[in-house]
Order: sequence, then C-alpha cells, then structure tokens
Amino acid sequence: MPERILGLDIGGGSVKAVLLSRGFRGGYRVLGFLRIDIAAAGDLTKALSQLFTDQAFRDALCVTALPTGALSFREIRLPFHDDRKIRKTIAFALEPLVQTPLNKVFIDYTQTGGKSQAEIFAALAPRSLVNERSALLAGYVRETAVIDIDAVPLAVRLMDDPGFPESALLIDIGAHDTTIVFTAKGRILHLRHFAFGGKTFTQAMAESLKVDAAEAERIKQNEALPGAAVSALRECSAHLLTEIRNTQSYLLWQGRLVQAPSRIILTGGGSKTPALEEQIEEFFAVSVERTDLVAMLGIQMEETLRRSWDPALMDQALALAARPISKGRGFNFRQLAFEALGGYGDFRDRLKKGAVAALVILGLAGIEIGLDDYSARLHLAALKRDIGREYKRIDPDVQRIIDPVAQLKGKIAEARKLSAGTGEVAPGALLLDILKEISGFAPADCLLTSLGLDGNAIGFKGEVQNFDDVETLKKAFANSKTFKTVVIGSTGMVKQGSAVEFELKMTLK
Repeated sequence: MPERILGLDIGGGSVKAVLLSRGFRGGYRVLGFLRIDIAAAGDLTKALSQLFTDQAFRDALCVTALPTGALSFREIRLPFHDDRKIRKTIAFALEPLVQTPLNKVFIDYTQTGGKSQAEIFAALAPRSLVNERSALLAGYVRETAVIDIDAVPLAVRLMDDPGFPESALLIDIGAHDTTIVFTAKGRILHLRHFAFGGKTFTQAMAESLKVDAAEAERIKQNEALPGAAVSALRECSAHLLTEIRNTQSYLLWQGRLVQAPSRIILTGGGSKTPALEEQIEEFFAVSVERTDLVAMLGIQMEETLRRSWDPALMDQALALAARPISKGRGFNFRQLAFEALGGYGDFRDRLKKGAVAALVILGLAGIEIGLDDYSARLHLAALKRDIGREYKRIDPDVQRIIDPVAQLKGKIAEARKLSAGTGEVAPGALLLDILKEISGFAPADCLLTSLGLDGNAIGFKGEVQNFDDVETLKKAFANSKTFKTVVIGSTGMVKQGSAVEFELKMTLK
C-alpha cells in the first residue's frame, strides 16, 4: 500500500496541509489539500483541530517545519569535513558565539563549502519549540518524522531541477514574515528572516488610501490599483529589497557567495502582491520565476483538485510532503529530539549498546582528548576575537593590540587630559581653538573621520574628492598661524566610491 505523507506548513497566518501518497517506485500523487486561516479559527490549536476533523488527514506520517524567525543562525569553520567529528565539536565551536545555553537548543547544520576547512551554516532551534510542535501534532498523526525550517525543503526540491542555476535566491513572502534562502552549487548557503509580509503591503495601502485593512486587502486582490496605492506598495517593498541586497553584498564580500544569484524564485501568499515581481526584476536586474512543484516533479493530481491549487500558497507544504525522510541537504530537529531522549529502544537495547561502547572506550579516549583540546582552543580563540573586536569598536585607529587593558587605560588617561575640550593642548592653544582652525581651513566637501592629539602633535584623517584637494588642504594649514609644520601621511582611494582617504600630521607653534 502506498505510504501517506502529510506536509504541514504552519505559517503566521494560516496552516497549509498537503496529503501525498508515495508509491514504491517513487511516484507521487496529491490525495488532498487544505488551508485553514488561523485568525478565523481562533488560534493555532483550534486551526489544527479544524484541519484534522477531515479524517483523510489523520494518522499519516507528518513532515513539518519551524518558522525561520524563531531560530538563530551562525556561520563557522572547522578544520575537518567528517560529519561525525563535526557533530562532536560543533556545540563547543558555537558556545562562545551564542547567548542561549546550549542545553536549551537543538543544533543542526549544513556544509556550505570549503576545501581545507569546512564552512558550516548552523541553525539553533529552541528545544521547547520543537517539543511543543511535536506535542501539538501527537494526537493527529502517526508520527512527526521530520521538523525542518521554513522554505528550506522547497529550495532543496528546486535545486533537484537539472536546469537550476549555480547560484540562486528563493524569496518566500508569507502573511507576516519573509524568509530568503541563498543557494550555491546545490547547497543551502544562507537563510534570513524579515518581519515583513503580505499584511505589511496591505497596511501600507490602507494608510495611503485612507481605508481600513479589510478594504485595502479587497482592493489589492480584486481591483486595478490606484496610482497612490502603487506608489505606497513600491515604497514599502523597497525597504525589504534593500535589506535583501545588503545580505547578498555581505555574502559576496565574505566570500561565501562567489557570484550574485542569476535567478530569483518567488513564492508565498504575499508574493502575489500586484507589481511586486516586476519591481524585484527591476531592482536586482535578474529574472524572477514562480514556483510550480507539481509541474516540476510530475506529481499526479485530479482535475477537481488542480482547479483550486495555488502553487504560491501550497508549494511549501507540498515540498514538505515530498521531502525525503533522511536529513539530506536540509535540517531535521525532530531526529535530534529523538536522540535527546537518550534511547532507541528499551532498556535492554540500550544496555547492549552501552556494553559495546565500553569495549571501544579506550580506543576513543585519545580522540576525545584531542577534540576536547581543540574545542578549548576554539573557545580561547573566540574570546580573543571578541576582545579584539570590542577594543577596535572603542578605538578604531589602533594598529596592534598587545595588552588591551593597559592600552585602554592609556587611552582613558589621554581622554581625561583633554577635559572635554577645555584644557590646553599646548601653551596658548585650546582644543576648541584648534578645532575651529581646522574647520575654517577644511573645504565643505571634506569629511573628517578621526582626530588625534598628543602634546604639540596633531594628526587627523579624512576624505576629499581627489588628490589635488589633499595638497590644497596642506598648503592652507601651512599658512596658518597655529600650525608650525604640516606633513601629508598616507593617501589612497577608499574601498567603496571615488573619494580619497588622507592623513595629515601637524605640530603646533
């Protein structure tokens, strides 16, 4: 008998369920699907109760997902690619990077690349949320076999397409939230959550047209939009698209993303907002496509069901139902929850496994000691990085950090000498007078980025439009009655833009 699998997509606004049959030869057939509005039902518990009043959805194997916004993510590197070693050390590597106690979360990961070192994208899910989700479904399904992350199963399924590009971006816009998934070379590279969804668009329209939310939603779905509404929607979505582009730029700068996505895939109920697809194409200069897993996977569906099927709303639940039960390229926090229970059978089975473990414990002792030492070194290195990062935040101009405590005390003492700009820097020269002198000689387009004073020596850094402006600025200060000598230090182009960075070193008369 074909296996019945229930894909359950629990979003912020609704519960989407797809019941799929999987044949012995791997073919799929949609047996039914439902969408329950959570607000209309009362709450999530009542929405699930309403869903499972249809007996066809009961007692199936269930695959579901957690909302991206409830999880936290970290990117780390480890000097090995073996999954067993990674699972043993990943908690130690993450411990200095997270504030939540590790016994309160489940950790799963995917390898995103790396040659000598494994680049790892780790996801941390609250144990309470995983257990709560399992308990909610316990009375309705035969077993909750997989708990993945929103949008990940859909992205993995899309990557199975032979024509899928090497680098792509999936944007899943729900009612209240948006999840983006960057993929590269057939792997999940990065996930990010935004508190932005279809309701955000509706609220922007309501404010622009001065109508209530219900009327704005009706206009958004059923009518040609007035010009004011179109402008409001474009302005609203521009904030989201800017944040997505910033994330893309960060991944490119970090080197995790080798090239910008050559295709953007759009899905979710909020993605049906008018003119959004065209705006995304214009913003990123990349073609935008819609998901349609039924067509891509060749899934069978009766014509009566097909007429009411909406891929934007239901593809995520379908991807969950069609997801392999094994971990694969996604995540599975349910398997981690099983392991956390400490057993795979009854007490006798565990006793047998304990006896086997006792026979090999001496052989593993050396490995464990090595891993413990490595995790301790990871912890120490992370602490040093945190100290260095915090020090550079306080003193961005520092070149070398040897003894951060002593160096910081020196900086504090130096700052106290200035006495909030009222004390003398040199005989006859007040700090405020010097600042006034600098402000008077500097051109309007000169950006002062740092200023340092040490007795009679003054140094400052800034940005101007070209190298000639640096020379002009030097000559201006050389003719001043306040400064004795003026020397140009380092100059160069800024990393981004066409401005010129410069440094001037001067002494007071």
